[in-house]
Amino acid sequence: MPTLAPVPRTAIEWSDAFRAGEVVQGLLCCRPEPGESFYIKCRDYVSIYPDGSGRDDAIKFDRKMYARIAGLCKHPELGSLVKLHWYFSYGELTPDEMANQVGRDFIVSQGENELVSLSHDTYTFVERIHSLERVINMTPTAISFPVINAVTLFARGDKTLIRSFNMNNPTLERYELPLSCVFSMCTETCDGQYSLPALGAEGDILRWCFRCNKWLHTTCCERSNAVEVSLPLPRDTRPLQPQTVEEAVQMRCGNRVQYGPFDWLLWQQLSTLPIQRGMPGLNYVLSFELIISKIREEDAENGCPNDVQEYLLENIGVAKDIGLMPQEALALLQGWKPEDIYECPICGNDI
Repeated sequence: MPTLAPVPRTAIEWSDAFRAGEVVQGLLCCRPEPGESFYIKCRDYVSIYPDGSGRDDAIKFDRKMYARIAGLCKHPELGSLVKLHWYFSYGELTPDEMANQVGRDFIVSQGENELVSLSHDTYTFVERIHSLERVINMTPTAISFPVINAVTLFARGDKTLIRSFNMNNPTLERYELPLSCVFSMCTETCDGQYSLPALGAEGDILRWCFRCNKWLHTTCCERSNAVEVSLPLPRDTRPLQPQTVEEAVQMRCGNRVQYGPFDWLLWQQLSTLPIQRGMPGLNYVLSFELIISKIREEDAENGCPNDVQEYLLENIGVAKDIGLMPQEALALLQGWKPEDIYECPICGNDI
C-alpha cells in the first residue's frame, strides 16, 4: 500500500519539497465552496487567513494576510505547492516594533490601504490561498500612480523590509544608508522623505517638478505668484496652435484643425494643471499624475488632439478591476480646481 509523503515541517523541508516538484506558471486553486475556484499565476497577489503554521504572527486568526506568489509547482505526492512573498498590511507593524529610526520613519508613513513588502518567503499548499487580491504597484519617486478609489490596495515597488540583527525587529533594506540615499524625494532637508499623501493632510500633498524630475511636498515649497505652472517648451515640429478662442474658431472654420473651441478650452485647462499626488480632505491617495503627464507630452509634441474626450478617456489612467469607470475619473479631473501654485525650492519652476 503506497504511503503519502510526510508534510514538511521546517523551512528546509519545505524548500526541498518545492524543488522536487515540477515548476509551473499557473494553477487552479480549488476551493471547497462550489463555484469559488480560481486560477492563480506567478506574481499574483493573494490573501490567506492564518492557521498558525505560517509567518511568526500567524496566530492572529481573524486577520487577513497578504502575499505575492513567487513560485508554483506540482509535487508528485504533496500536490500543488506555492511559494509566497509576504506583505504587512496597515496596523500590523508599529514604530515600536521597528529596529531603528529609519524603519520607524518609514512605517509611520504607511497608508491605510498600503501593503509593505517583507523580504521573507514561505511555502504552503495552494489550497491554503483564500482569494486573489487586486494590488497596485507604484514607484513613489516617479510618475506611476494610477487613479484609484478609497479601497484600492497598493504597494511601493522600490521598498521592502528585512529582518535586522536586532532580534526579529524589521527595518528597511539598505537601512545603513542615510535617508537622502535611500529615498530620493523632496529636498535633502525634508524630514518626511518617505511620506505619501495617505491621509490627505496638507503636509503630505506632493507636486511634481518636471525639470528636477522629482516629487516635492507643498509644505517644503513657497507659494508662487504665477498664474499657471511652468510647462515644457513645445517641439519645433509641433503644428501651429490657436492662442485664443477666436483663433480656435477661425482655424476650425477654415478646416485647419478638427477640434472646436470648447475642446480647445478644455485642453488648455487640463494641460496647465499641476501634477499633484494626493488631495486635501481625502483619506486615500488620489492622483491624476499619469493623465496630466501625458497631456503635457502630447501638447508639447502635437498640440490639442482632434478628439479631446476620446484622448482623455483612453489615457485617464484608472487602475484596472477596481470598479471605477473612466468617465467617473474624468469627471473628477475636470472638477478639480487646485488652489495654489508653488515654487520648486531646487530649480525655481512653478509647480
